[in-house]
Amino acid sequence: MRVGTGHRSVSAGVYSRAPEVPYVNERRGRAVKKLLLVALAAIGGLLVYRQIQADRAEQDLWTEATDSVPTGS
Repeated sequence: MRVGTGHRSVSAGVYSRAPEVPYVNERRGRAVKKLLLVALAAIGGLLVYRQIQADRAEQDLWTEATDSVPTGS
């Protein structure tokens, strides 16, 4: 005996999953790709920020090392 109930079917008391709709997997794939893209962008931004901070620190060190010292000190 088989009775249809929406997306699931009942056959002799055993439930079976209906086949997945292809666009559901496609949407999941797009979501994962977007998430990876956002993660890569965040990592790239962090690396750029750290490089800028390192460049500023080096520039400050050079400015301090090459700063002219007043003759009275």
